[in-house]
Amino acid sequence: MERGCRHLESTHHITNGMKVMLTVLNVVLIASTSLYVLGLLAFFIGLFFPNEKHRERAYRVSVVISVRNEEENIARLLSDLMEQTYPKDKFEVVVVNDQSEDNTVKTVETYAQKASNIRLINITRTKEGLTSKKNAMHQGIENSRGEIILTTDGDCRVLPTWIETMVSYFEADVGMVVGFSQLGQPKERQNLFERLQAVDFLSLMSAAQGALNIHWPLAASGQNLAYRREAFDEVGGFFRIGHRVSGDDVLLLQLIHRMTDWEIRFAPSMSCFNTSGPEPTVSDFLNQRKRWASNGAYQFILNRVFFLYVVITFLVNLSILIALPMSAFSSVSMVYPLVCLCAKCVVEGLIFVKGCQAYRRFDLTRVFPLWFILQIPYVVFVGILGTLGGFTWKKRTHTMGGGKG
Repeated sequence: MERGCRHLESTHHITNGMKVMLTVLNVVLIASTSLYVLGLLAFFIGLFFPNEKHRERAYRVSVVISVRNEEENIARLLSDLMEQTYPKDKFEVVVVNDQSEDNTVKTVETYAQKASNIRLINITRTKEGLTSKKNAMHQGIENSRGEIILTTDGDCRVLPTWIETMVSYFEADVGMVVGFSQLGQPKERQNLFERLQAVDFLSLMSAAQGALNIHWPLAASGQNLAYRREAFDEVGGFFRIGHRVSGDDVLLLQLIHRMTDWEIRFAPSMSCFNTSGPEPTVSDFLNQRKRWASNGAYQFILNRVFFLYVVITFLVNLSILIALPMSAFSSVSMVYPLVCLCAKCVVEGLIFVKGCQAYRRFDLTRVFPLWFILQIPYVVFVGILGTLGGFTWKKRTHTMGGGKG
């Protein structure tokens, strides 16, 4: 009987301990969810702000593309660029070969023979202080002549009106224009994994647009990005962020926002949508997202408000991931975790639906519920590994510190 009493007492202490833990966890969950919801609501409101085009002149444009092992894709992109509506004498295409091990160079050379405004640069040296893609992009920009630098990736497809439309957003005070990019087309056949990626990227780009419209730059993609050479030079190019493996887009965005007076705008016009393919495997997808997440901690230096929001996003997902199962296996009510989960679903759903409406991607709506469930553990997993672990990119392994392993 004495043993039974000790057992009941021990169980009582465990239960009380769990209740205390859940109480603290619920406080964190409610606080972080409230801030997270307020932020997304602000982004949602921002999606209704106009982004008008005010073309004043035909700038000289340099399309700079860093490529590594893109023989299967680069021909399609160069064909797209040869069909641009922008005056041929006003733009050049600078393809920077970052030590490709396939037939990328041969393909680019073939197109350079057809079009005088296509040039190839082969990377033979690494500029001190710059890693991988930033080194390639730096040398491409250094050897280009345009007033406007326009970037995309070797595996992207661009519309004939891409250059013309992106340039039209450069008013006199605009230093950077963020363009929309999507994974696949509405009528394109995609498997479930590819569609989940498309939902994830559409949600990210929609939130980025809303945040930028309220003058709180959140994210950008090098798949569709333009900036003045003057703004690029004003922040010292990539050298302040050169030690980071990625971030030639989002970190440059933060530098221009923080260090200059240039305006940054979003280009939502359907005339400048770019398209890229989803990652083929789960491993490739996780490596891509870990690479993106690896810059999260560095935002503490560039934009502490944004860094705080990144931490809040992580805490919301982590708290839900822990609180729901703990509540289910204890006598503590599940009301708080479920309410927070529903609030999160509503605001993320608003962003997603508005994005579907703006970018004609209602084909993805059926996948949203599954994405919403899966992205909770995925955000936690990628957030931890992206900060503490390494990743592989373009057959190069990179360690936690951002260097090449």
